[in-house]
Amino acid sequence: MAVIGTFGSFTAARLGIYASQASLNVTGNNIANINTKGYTRQRLDLVSLHSGGNARYANSYNLDIGYGVLADSTSQLRDPFMDIRYRNEQSSMKAQEARLDGLKQLANILDEVGDGEGDFGIIEAQFNDLLYQLEILSRNANDDSMDTNVRTSAKSLVRLFNDYANALVTAKDTITDKLKDEVKSVNNILVQIRDLNEQIRDAGIFGDNALELRDARNLLIDELSGYMKIDVRYDMEKIDEFSSVERLNISIAGTGNPPIKLIQGIYGTQLTMPEMSPMRNPDYSADDPRCNRYISKASDLAAGKIVYTNAEKNAMRVNGNLVWNNAAGQTTLQGMGYTGQLTQQFEEKYSQYVKLDNDGNIVAYTFKAEDATQVNNAVKEADDNRLWMGLEALVDRNGRVMKEEGNTESLPVDLSDTVLYGSLQSLRELITEEGEFSSEMDIAFDPKASIKRGIPYYQHALDALARKFAETMNKANEEKFAGYETEIDANGVELYKTNTTGCDLVTGSGDAAPVLAKLTAAGYDKSYLLRKDLSGLPEDLRAEVKTVQEKHLSPTGNGHGIEKTAGGNLFSISGDSDDDGTDPNDPTKGSKITAANISISQKWSTGEVRIRSFLENTDGLDHSTDNSNINHIISLMGEKLEYKPTDVVDDAASQTKYYYGTFQEMLNNTNHTLADDQRITTTLYNNYTTGTLALDNDRQSVSGVDLNEEATSMMVFQKSYAAACQLMTTLDSMLDKLINGTIR
Repeated sequence: MAVIGTFGSFTAARLGIYASQASLNVTGNNIANINTKGYTRQRLDLVSLHSGGNARYANSYNLDIGYGVLADSTSQLRDPFMDIRYRNEQSSMKAQEARLDGLKQLANILDEVGDGEGDFGIIEAQFNDLLYQLEILSRNANDDSMDTNVRTSAKSLVRLFNDYANALVTAKDTITDKLKDEVKSVNNILVQIRDLNEQIRDAGIFGDNALELRDARNLLIDELSGYMKIDVRYDMEKIDEFSSVERLNISIAGTGNPPIKLIQGIYGTQLTMPEMSPMRNPDYSADDPRCNRYISKASDLAAGKIVYTNAEKNAMRVNGNLVWNNAAGQTTLQGMGYTGQLTQQFEEKYSQYVKLDNDGNIVAYTFKAEDATQVNNAVKEADDNRLWMGLEALVDRNGRVMKEEGNTESLPVDLSDTVLYGSLQSLRELITEEGEFSSEMDIAFDPKASIKRGIPYYQHALDALARKFAETMNKANEEKFAGYETEIDANGVELYKTNTTGCDLVTGSGDAAPVLAKLTAAGYDKSYLLRKDLSGLPEDLRAEVKTVQEKHLSPTGNGHGIEKTAGGNLFSISGDSDDDGTDPNDPTKGSKITAANISISQKWSTGEVRIRSFLENTDGLDHSTDNSNINHIISLMGEKLEYKPTDVVDDAASQTKYYYGTFQEMLNNTNHTLADDQRITTTLYNNYTTGTLALDNDRQSVSGVDLNEEATSMMVFQKSYAAACQLMTTLDSMLDKLINGTIR
């Protein structure tokens, strides 16, 4: 290129002035936005204006000089690697934060944890009070007022169980509502990112970087990373034969290849969490050939790539017929020139959904959600919510479904129990995870279910304690005449023995006559007056026979009757009944005792039943001061007992004991488990918070606006502006001298 012309020098000076002024404008914009959330520091990209052509009259003495500087574009200073690290760390931090908030709610409810160091709590204190009242009763056997004091203390204890159980249900519903709100927030973010992608894409087509729109989008991506762990990637979308534009893609991290997509350019999905959901098959996997009926038209036969699908509209077709994932499909593929072998074939038992019977057993498999058993998913106050989530098909803002590789349509996706990580997953696990009480199906969906403890775990633990306590106390206080002698008759029936031939029970006379008449009318023989097992009789007859037996039987069989012990159920499933849910004659009757329903039995509350003072009466003597059974009950308060998951959850996978100890030790173990979970979660949360802040500071050191750096840049550009102006002035002086001086 020839030496720059005279007026070309003015152009170089002019472009220098423009570049310096534009750089000052960018610097000013950075300073103005120093406190704008999400703003990324901008930089003016300058390029040297240089012609690549040769001058027509070029010679070896010409110098190769450029024509000045051009302001090419404005770009942002961001480090994509720092963004990835920050978002991954934030996902972990938000996951622990959500879990910690939930555990704090539990700690406030159970109030046995104190500061996590084993402080006594309310139920612990009430157990101690009950023990104290029993000790007083032991010193005053058969004193009705002392029995009332014990009953009052026990009533306070069961009310605490009831209150805690109800509070846990409320906490569970509160966290469920929070999860639903977060799902709505995620969906709102996805819509905004999709719409921003479209605006940025349109701007990119016309050569605009749309930096402010990118800042808004990055803020939304950062927020989304707190709800779930995401993978953010950029590629180029082909617009036409000659041009392409950058495209943003967001997927759920760690979901394979191809990953589960949330955003792809101008297409986006939505999270779903309906109240009722079809029961999923734990053996189903979208990547497993056995679980897919068809070979997808996204397959690349030439490359030996086989893709599977359950959607007919995405299935490969040959002569209008679907290519199935079975032997017939294999033959069809070979006919098309594909010589590879399918390693597995579709099997019915790996269908996506299942149908269950009343006992929860799988009786059928199906591809259709409407044919599957519908289960509680996010129903208010339900105690068995699964909280399964799914994703809708990827669509644009007009509702058009995205076409994927091989011209296949985007399809809805069911998310598994373990695919998410972030606050969404932590909230879900708080609501659903049962720890040691997990069923085999729970473990099939999530192999780590048995070590994850949410609110259901603490509900079951409290139920186990309440039930074990009630059953133990009821058994210790059962109404009985210990020492009755029995014998087996010719028919193999066990009868009470009496040595008094004239006993009413033997003759069917006296007090036994009215009862015998009712037995005969109902079709039962006289032997029932002496039978030990009365379970075959109707309830009303059973009560009358038992009453007359108590009057005439004695341990020695002399027929004089004995002093009746005042035993019976102390605790029941409701305050207006004596049913403890363990009727041996009718196992299906009622429900089991839980922390939510444990009550003082009706007869104990009315005084008809009281705590039985002595263990047994085998001598017919006065036992009014005998306190042997009260002492026995006191000893039971300190006896170590086994606690198994199957005690409260019938389908629990584990049948081995998970704890062995006294009632209070079991309570403390539950509290210490909560304290340990809270302590570990707090440590993780603090670590992730520190890491997130450090990474954000590192990121801001690159993309944030620093006033000192901008001030330095401002002085540099001001000097370059002044220098360019001085060059213009100098060139003007030189030209003036050349023209005007030459004339003279």
